[in-house]
Parts: sequence; structure tokens; C-alpha cells
Amino acid sequence: MRRSWISLNRLSRIHYRSFAINHRVNVEPITESLSLKGTSRDKVSVSDRGSDHGSDCGSDPLKDQACHNDLVKVNTRLQIGTKVLNKDELYKEIQQPLQQVLNKINSHSFTYPYKFLNHDTRTQLRNFEKFSQNLKRSIKKEIDFDIDKLTICDFINPNETLLPRLICSIYYNVFPTQLLTYYNLQNKQELLSHLITHTFHKFDEVHKIETTKFESSKIDFSNPARWYPEARKMKRKIIMHVGPTNSGKTYQSLQKLANSTSGYYAGPLRLLAREIWSRFNKQGIGCSLITGEEVIPSVDEYGHISQIASGTIEMVPLHKKMDICVIDEIQMIADKDRGSIWTNAVLGVLAHEIHLCGEESAVPLIEKLVKVTGDELSVKRFERLGKLTVEKKAVDLKSLKKGDCLVSFSKRKILEYKSKLEKETKLKVGIVYGALPPEIRSQEAEKFNNGEYDVLVASDAIGMGLNLKINRVVFSTCNKFNGNEMENLSISQVKQIAGRAGRYSGQKGASEGFVTALNRATLVFVKEALQEPIIPLEKACVWPTMIIWKHYMASHSTNISLSKTLENFYKNNFNLQSDKYFIADSESRLVILDLISGDKKLSKMTIDDQFTLSDAPISFRGSRNEELTTPVTKAFFENIVERKSKTLFDFDFLKDESIIKVLTSKPIMGSFHQPMQNVEILEALHKLVLLYMWLSQRFPTLFIGGQSSLEMKLLVERRLSEELIVMRRMNMLHKKRYS
Repeated sequence: MRRSWISLNRLSRIHYRSFAINHRVNVEPITESLSLKGTSRDKVSVSDRGSDHGSDCGSDPLKDQACHNDLVKVNTRLQIGTKVLNKDELYKEIQQPLQQVLNKINSHSFTYPYKFLNHDTRTQLRNFEKFSQNLKRSIKKEIDFDIDKLTICDFINPNETLLPRLICSIYYNVFPTQLLTYYNLQNKQELLSHLITHTFHKFDEVHKIETTKFESSKIDFSNPARWYPEARKMKRKIIMHVGPTNSGKTYQSLQKLANSTSGYYAGPLRLLAREIWSRFNKQGIGCSLITGEEVIPSVDEYGHISQIASGTIEMVPLHKKMDICVIDEIQMIADKDRGSIWTNAVLGVLAHEIHLCGEESAVPLIEKLVKVTGDELSVKRFERLGKLTVEKKAVDLKSLKKGDCLVSFSKRKILEYKSKLEKETKLKVGIVYGALPPEIRSQEAEKFNNGEYDVLVASDAIGMGLNLKINRVVFSTCNKFNGNEMENLSISQVKQIAGRAGRYSGQKGASEGFVTALNRATLVFVKEALQEPIIPLEKACVWPTMIIWKHYMASHSTNISLSKTLENFYKNNFNLQSDKYFIADSESRLVILDLISGDKKLSKMTIDDQFTLSDAPISFRGSRNEELTTPVTKAFFENIVERKSKTLFDFDFLKDESIIKVLTSKPIMGSFHQPMQNVEILEALHKLVLLYMWLSQRFPTLFIGGQSSLEMKLLVERRLSEELIVMRRMNMLHKKRYS
């Protein structure tokens, strides 16, 4: 076997400062923590970034630099000499910046992300007076300004404690001057104004939570459209593209997006977002990639970032005006776990034209929402490209043939089917299931499409996000575990999975698809489901926005944990009386918040940080949860409390000998159980690396070393591929021995 793994030691030496657009993160993501104390750092060019798809990534234009990673070029030691610091002079230095902020409060002229300061001017003025007095006292109390210990992180995300030292540093002209360009500032006075605004914004939020009277403890769900006043000022045009799977309903909207000057494709999966991003750039259309884990700007030769982006639905910029927004899989608006993200996007996106792509079932619900928002709505319907035929007879495993996709809903059964087919038939088998990283699913799908695999054994993960050349879909069962009990597949699920059979191609046109099952009962169920009319969605999933949550928290005692507050909220609002909306399931959020509130160190975390982490993409289900997933997640969260800058390799789990062995050892043909154990460990590691990357986008000064985490992600994916290959070869070896 060709050696394709990466040396762990080489990975640990990689120093890369993550590259991101200022896009829906808590602090402006300029760079990782870079000391101002004089330690030399190697520059990282754009080509150093690397990419799992080999793409040529653009850069963020900071003057004539190729990348803003070269931000800090300042003298590292403060050279004050014998000059004595006059604190009165220092306070005098900030009078103009303080006045600038005061003027903005009076004129309501704060821009994103400080627009919230434009409300309730009287309260803001009182708070700013207190803030200014606190600042003056802090400057007078400061004994040793000790500015040589400041880092770039402190300039990016200042707080009240750091502010006197930052002011002193700027007073002596010791600061990263490239910050002026990045924030579009003219001089250090404007930089001081920016730092004061950022710090006052934090002060104001904390003050509101601590002082708001206990008047209303309810969130008004009667009309969530009111949560987005900027969108209500617009007359938006909504076009729905609806039809069954394999009907080409998304194509026209993507063409519109490609020809626009600004827009966003919002997909349900980062795999889909990356596919559209790759397709656009191959066509010469500048398109940035924006997902929860990574941001890759597309920059032209003049240093301008493309205004077209492809990303996940969670990352839709609701504060940014655009020409077109394409929202895919709109039927997900009724999903109890993630549906609120679609609802928020439909109600709040500031796009002149919104294209909603998905199933016919979503049309009546969108019609109800549009009556409230006042937007214009039109519906375009598409028919399936090619016939879908349900076969008359069920089949057995030995009757499977090239081009078939056997559908099962259990990882254990999927692996059993793979083993059985490869041992008892001549078929080469690929697998796709939810716990596999999307990149591995894509690789398995590609091998199936190009004929390297004869048959695919997959879960309902094939229903969304993968282009597959399936001739026939074979259902192994019509039951699926919902987390609590076994239940029948919904009509929508059957239609979506079965619809994967037969694919349209530009060269061959539409092809007929076939559907069958492994037993008669399942075949009858599938046939009846496909004949059923589409059931319209009744309600959209809804969940409060961050600002709404802060108002809600302000009406509750600060002695109660966020976890308990959320639990009480869910109990009080679970049975929402509305003909349009229902409350999102809160289980995944509660699990994370319980983890935080149940730990002495983590419970000290700020409310803002807890809110952010409650949406973290991590599941604590799985065989490696207690030994790996939970302790590593807690270590990541502890770093947020400690406010330390760490790379992925600074965390102890990658120093564990068993982990290092799985990552660096050459796959060995031996017991079938060994590669299975390795696969489980690698799947858990991949989730943790993705969590780290997600955290690095929201806490870019704490989780640093973007390239090293990307390299680790690639390593885990390669090792997973190798273990899957070993499993197939072991099945083939078993077949030869016993045939």
C-alpha cells in the first residue's frame, strides 16, 4: 500500500495564522495571537495555506500584502526611556475619541456590529458616563502599564481591564499600524475610538443584563418577522423552485446567482456549499466559501473580495444587503432541530430576490409567512427528469447488481452488509453513513460513480448533498431509529431517498430509475408511500435570535445558570399556540450547556460565550464519547475561560500514544475488529478537529494555527480511507480462503 499518511511531528511544527472574513464571528478575525514582544515569526504566503481540494485561495487585501497574516510588523519592546508617563496627559489623549463615541450615541450612527447601541439613547448616555468614569479611575489606578506584554489579540478583542494599557501603547505609537487599514481608520485617534466603542459595547450588554427589571419573562412568538426590522423595510421578491428529487429545480436559481453582482448560496451541508463554491470558481466566477469551520475568500487581481459566496445556511449574513440569496432544501424549515435556521433566513435575509429550492410540501407554509412579511411570491414547479419505476418483486442480497444502492439506517447493519456482499459476491462495495466525515462520503460516492465500486450501501445520508449515479435504490427496511424508538420512514423521506434512482446528465439526458426492497413488506410500504400525495408542511421551526435571548436573559436572575434558564424557557413555551410556528428542540443545546454549568471552571464562562457554544456542532453520542469526545470538548471550552492562545497540538489528546498510533501507523491486515476500532476513533477525531476549526472562526485569537488543524483534518480523512480499504481487502481475503 502506498504510504499516504502525514508525519504527526511535521504537522505539529506547522505555524499558520487562520484566514477569515469578518463574517458572523464574535471578534474581528484578523490573525491569531502574535506577541508584540519581539519573537520573530515566519511569514506565510497564500500558497502555504493548502487545501483539501487543491484550490487557489485568494487573500484579504491589507495594503499591498498578499495576506493579512503578515499583519504585525512593529517594534516589539516599548522604548519609553527616561520619559515619565503623565496620566493626565494620557487621559487627555482620549478626550477626542470619547467625544466621537458620545456623538455617535446622540446621532444614532453606530454601524454593524454595534447597531444595538443606537437604541434607547437616554440609557446609553447614562451608561457611557459610567463607562468613562470607570476608565478614568482605571488609568489613575494603573501602577505599571506593562504594555510590552500586550498581544495582537488584545487589540482585536479589548476589555475594560486591558483598555488603559492599550491606550498607553497607542499613546507611545506602539501598535500594529495595519489595524488602521483593516478597520478603514485614518489615524490612531480613530483607532482609540474603535477600541473604546468595542469595549463600551461589552460594558453596555453586561449592564443591561444586570439591571433590567423583572418585568416580562416571555418572548413574543406571535410574529417572529418583527425580529428583523431591516428586512421588513424591504419589498423582497421570493421565487420558489419546487419539485421532486432529480428535477433540476436548483439549476435556474444558481444561474441567477452566477450572473448577479452580490449574493449567497445557502446549503444544508458544507459539502454542498463546497461543491457550489468549486463549480463557480471553475467557471471563472469569483465565489468565496463560508462555512462554520472555514472561510476562503475569493479575491481578484485588484484585491477586491468577491461579493458572491457559497456557504452553509447557518452562516447567512443577515446584516448584509445583497441582490440574490439562494436557500436550498427549504422543506428543512420544518425540521425540529435545525429548521429555525431556515426560518430566520427566510424572514431576515436582506436580499432583493430570494430563491427557495426544495419540495412542493413547503409552498403552503411559505405562502402563510409571506402574507405576514409583505413580500412578493411566485412559484415555479418542476417535474422529475426521467421515469421512476417501482419493481414488482423484492430481491435478495445475491441479486444486487452494479449500479445498485442498498439503503439501511444503522451503521452496524451497513458494515455488516458491506462485509457480507464482499465475502459472498464478486461485488465491490462502497459505504456512506452519517458518522463518516462528509469528505469521505464524497470520496466513496465518487468511487461509486466512476465504477470503482459496483454497489453502494448507504444510510439516508444519500438523500441530500451527494451526486450519485444510482440505477436502482434497494430499501433494506422501512424503519428507522429516531433517537428514542423505531418508527416508519415518513412519506417525504421515502420520496427523497427513492428519488435518487436514475440521474440526469448533460450527455445522456434523463435515465429511468428503479426502486425495490429486500422483503415484500418493505416493498409494499415504499410503493404506497410513493403513491401518496405530498403532505404540506404546517409550521416553521423557530428559535430566538441572540439579541432576543439577551433581552430574555435580562429579565431573569443572574444567579440562575443559562442551562436552567433555557430549560425553563423550553418548558414554558413548548406548546406554542401558533398556526405558523413551533419551538425548536433544545436537547442539543441543553447537553452543551449542562456540560458547562456542571463544571466548576466552565461555569465561570461569560453568558455571551455560552450562547455561542450552545450552537457548537458536536454530538456526545457514540462509542468514543466518554474516553475522547467529552474530555476533549471540555478542554476546548476551558481554553475559552482561560483566554489562552493555543494550536490544536497544544491540547493533550494529540499527545496520547494510542491516538498517535492510530494516526501514524501503517494499516495492517489482521483482525477485522482492529480497523473497525480505528474507524471509530478516527470518526471521533474528525468531529473534534471540525469543532476546533469551528471554534477558531468564533474565537480566532484563542484557537490558532489554521493550517495545522486543516492538515490534521486531511490526515484523519486519509487514515479513514485507508482503514476502509483494509476492511475491503480483508473481506476479499476471507472470500478467497473459504471459496
